[in-house]
Amino acid sequence: MSAFSQNGTPIQIKFVTEIKDGLRKENVAFDTNGLYYIKGSSTYLSFEELQEVGPVKTIIKITDSDVLILRSGAAKMRQLYRKNEEIIGTFQNQMGTFEMTTKTNNIEYKYYKNSRKGTLFLSYELSLQGEKSGRYAISITFKEREE
Repeated sequence: MSAFSQNGTPIQIKFVTEIKDGLRKENVAFDTNGLYYIKGSSTYLSFEELQEVGPVKTIIKITDSDVLILRSGAAKMRQLYRKNEEIIGTFQNQMGTFEMTTKTNNIEYKYYKNSRKGTLFLSYELSLQGEKSGRYAISITFKEREE
């Protein structure tokens, strides 16, 4: 058990990524269970996703001004998203370590206390190793689950 699990609220997560690269359009979606918790003025979502290379643990930190996505395990990533800013991060998998640059167009986060649901929307342009690799839109919806 991690230090966070005692304090976290169990949630169900739907994670959808829409990728547009020229004429190519792709949607990648998965459902998983995770945890939602608040620490200071930040909100955290924590979950594990099973990728072809193995399990990847993801922590998303949401503040008023930005979103930080940390991945560890079979793939490692650290990327900060801040509206209208271009920020360099890293992505690492079995092929090596890559520099990734994101120019964030939009971040919207809402939490609905009454229905105990939340949504996070993130849209950005991605470049890997300096090469443009499309526009990405991430939609995460989560809701508390009954234990």
